[in-house]
Amino acid sequence: METLKFYVDHLITPRSLIVVFDHGAPVTVLNNNERFKEIANLLRDGDFDAIPQAISLALAIEYRTKGKFKVVNGTVEIDGQLLPKSLSDKLIEFVERCLPTTPLERFWDNLKLNPAASAREDLFSFLEANRVALTADGCFVVYKKVRDNWYDSHTGRTYLNTPGSIVKMDRAKVDGDRRNTCSAGLHVAAWGYASTFTGQRILEVKVNPRDVVAVPPDYSQQKMRVCEYTVIRQTDSEYIKSIYEEAN
Repeated sequence: METLKFYVDHLITPRSLIVVFDHGAPVTVLNNNERFKEIANLLRDGDFDAIPQAISLALAIEYRTKGKFKVVNGTVEIDGQLLPKSLSDKLIEFVERCLPTTPLERFWDNLKLNPAASAREDLFSFLEANRVALTADGCFVVYKKVRDNWYDSHTGRTYLNTPGSIVKMDRAKVDGDRRNTCSAGLHVAAWGYASTFTGQRILEVKVNPRDVVAVPPDYSQQKMRVCEYTVIRQTDSEYIKSIYEEAN
């Protein structure tokens, strides 16, 4: 674990800030760094005790997650268990951008409830390959295209997808073999795939990581089969923020 102990002095210019600690070389933060504004405000407010955590990414992760996550050799771990790289990278991204880490912590807690190891591993590839917003309760937002009457595009009569609906099927009836591209299950996808699918309405849907059953590798890992999802709303565009704001 990287350690920066006590603040000694600093210099702020329009383009950068330099912080001196009681040991080690001074640390320079450029103004295009996501944490520049936060660190500058801490320095101006005289909150020097918070500077080491703000400067050091490793310490910042441990500090902001109250010790739940640690950084070991550039990878995040929790309770001694290394996180998959895509989730680790996302956590580091959240800390660098000063975003709350609670959605990621809850995402990890939900994911551990998924009984299929292959689904857990493939989900990270899906998240890494696509722009995916996380919800405050540790779920993620993807998309589904349905008919004008709100029923699924495949049958037009089986699953009603009005906003607020919870759509589910027996997990045992969902095909868990990732090698099968089109098979039994509830189908959801990233924006790029869902927006071009058959149907008239594009829906934002919320999926709990525990309910992911299979992520086929074709189509650039843009779709998956799940056993349950909640319909959020109809939309005409991809949600591009990292954390989904429920009131939006």
